[in-house]
Amino acid sequence: MERFFLNISKLINKFSSFLWSFSFLKLGSKSTLCYPFSAVNAKNISVGRNTYIRSRAWFVVQPDDKMSNEEILSIGSNTYIGRNAHIVAVKSVQIADDVLFADNVFVTDSYHGFEQADIPIKNQKVKFKSEVFIGEQSWVGENVCVIASKIGKHCIVGANSVVTSDIPDYSIAVGSPARVIKKYNCETQNWEIV
Repeated sequence: MERFFLNISKLINKFSSFLWSFSFLKLGSKSTLCYPFSAVNAKNISVGRNTYIRSRAWFVVQPDDKMSNEEILSIGSNTYIGRNAHIVAVKSVQIADDVLFADNVFVTDSYHGFEQADIPIKNQKVKFKSEVFIGEQSWVGENVCVIASKIGKHCIVGANSVVTSDIPDYSIAVGSPARVIKKYNCETQNWEIV
């Protein structure tokens, strides 16, 4: 019985991916968007080959130019995005190849306006802050927030961390705000405490 439900789930996910493929700027072959999935302005989203996006992912693209058909959110090939991922892009969020996201990861290149005290915050514009780039082979742990920052190649961001500044290649970062605690030494081929 369990195998039956798994097969039904696979069929639903294939159908969901097929339907969304007409909305995306690009959805690479063998990539899967697990049902339920939601996107706003999917025409500005590209996903590489063999990428797996788990259920309840929500991608929101709010370009400055509402008529824009350019790539604003890019997810590479062979990448895994966990359940409940929430990605918001105004100008540029790029996730490279072979990246691993655990569940409940939030990524944004923007912030919600709050400057006008006479207007409810929910009615103020979302504003661009800084480009986001997550380098290839990196692992972003459970419940991590990445806010307008760059994460280098082959990095680890520990669970529950809040990334508000750039993390260099081959680093392990943890905390809120996240700070680098270890770096990989290519000469000794060891992770060393910073």
